[in-house]
Amino acid sequence: MIETTRDVIVIGGGISGLAAAWYVKRRGLDVCLFEAEDGVGGCTRTAARDGFLLEKGPFNVIVRDPAFEEILAEFSGKVKVVSASRAARARFIYRKGRLWKVPTNPVALAATGLLGFSGKLRLLAGLLRSKPAGEKEETIEQVAVRRFGREVADTLVSAVVAGIFAGDIKRLSLPACFPGVAPIDREVRSLLAYGLGAPIRAKRNPNKHKRRWRGLVSLEGGLGALTAAIGDELGDDLARACRIESIRSDDGEFEVTYEHHTDPPRRLRSRQLVIASPASEAARLLVLMAPDAAALLKTVASASLAVLNLGFKSADIGHPLEGFGFLVPDGEPGFPLMGVLWADSIFPHHAPADHRLIRVFIGGSRDPDAVSRSDSDLVNTAVDSLRGLLDISGAPVLVDFCRYRAAVPQYYLGHREMVGRIRESVAAQPGLHLVGNYLEGVSLNDCVRLAKRVAGEVGAFSQERGTLTVTEAPTLR
Repeated sequence: MIETTRDVIVIGGGISGLAAAWYVKRRGLDVCLFEAEDGVGGCTRTAARDGFLLEKGPFNVIVRDPAFEEILAEFSGKVKVVSASRAARARFIYRKGRLWKVPTNPVALAATGLLGFSGKLRLLAGLLRSKPAGEKEETIEQVAVRRFGREVADTLVSAVVAGIFAGDIKRLSLPACFPGVAPIDREVRSLLAYGLGAPIRAKRNPNKHKRRWRGLVSLEGGLGALTAAIGDELGDDLARACRIESIRSDDGEFEVTYEHHTDPPRRLRSRQLVIASPASEAARLLVLMAPDAAALLKTVASASLAVLNLGFKSADIGHPLEGFGFLVPDGEPGFPLMGVLWADSIFPHHAPADHRLIRVFIGGSRDPDAVSRSDSDLVNTAVDSLRGLLDISGAPVLVDFCRYRAAVPQYYLGHREMVGRIRESVAAQPGLHLVGNYLEGVSLNDCVRLAKRVAGEVGAFSQERGTLTVTEAPTLR
């Protein structure tokens, strides 16, 4: 086995690992990123086919974190940010066999049939004045019922949360899933007054970050263009198609044994190690070095999801598809879809002329076995569910599948405490770091923010202990 040494090894080429490696490299450290697949990006990938732009994972992003904005700005010469159309502001919810537009003002709320009369009154009362949170950690459902009543929780909140976490509001922790909302829920009685006071608070905060991009955005080549650009920037410091066989800690260094296709196993040593793999893979890699962390990582629950991109001729769809799409609440057991996006209504460049692109989500906590169903079964389920609802008369001219097993971490009650215990175990190995969507947030913003913070910790450790930089990077493949 050939042994070489680097300053830092990063394992996992999804957005978390790519961002961590890029930030580490910017600090002048010699880094190597291992990715098991031939391509990079994990779920954040994009494909072009027959004039359609097909997102394999995340479809859009709101640039709300300075770290994510920074990485977009740094790669602005390679990727172009595009804003969502005005039509995307219209959102819909499926209920009782039809689509209802989500009300965005008091007049629309009064007129909507999405909520009953008592549900509307309870929502308004909750906005005017409702009980703040106590000391006990609560689920999203408990908070929604306390603030707005049962009907709003079951109809609006369950649908929105399904679109983010593909999970069950009865089990998901509000402080873990929405850490920015938790302090407001603890301190504010009138949410309406709090919202009206937002402009005043913003003026009083001189340090408030001013966003360069506002609202929903994507990239001209899809979000996968960003992960591809970061991979290109890493160049020879990115080792693709390399599976990590084992890791061990030895005399203050980490020794990684890896395989590339049919080549004999090789070893690479480093002073620091960043594991950016999914929770289950991180558990496998840590079982010898940090067994307590590995045991906890095995308990991280995740939802599986099947994502279908369906292309149609425009003439075969009678519905105008003007809007973002629709989400489905928990209380619709007869409707097998979690949500549907009208992709080209949001970003017109995602479909060729005279065609429409629809993204369908099946599975999550409501149907965990959906990813195991056949292609034909999933297509039939999607098309049959949408045919009458969207007035579809023809078959799709394009079908694209993505199956993600255990891909969306579920932040159940106690998640934050569990993450704290995982980090305590990892901290016993100086120079070992974790990043990933199972820790502090599932969005691209969350993953990049954590990656930048960990890169800062890597840099501080390097300054404290010294580095092991090689003048010429060894050939890894």
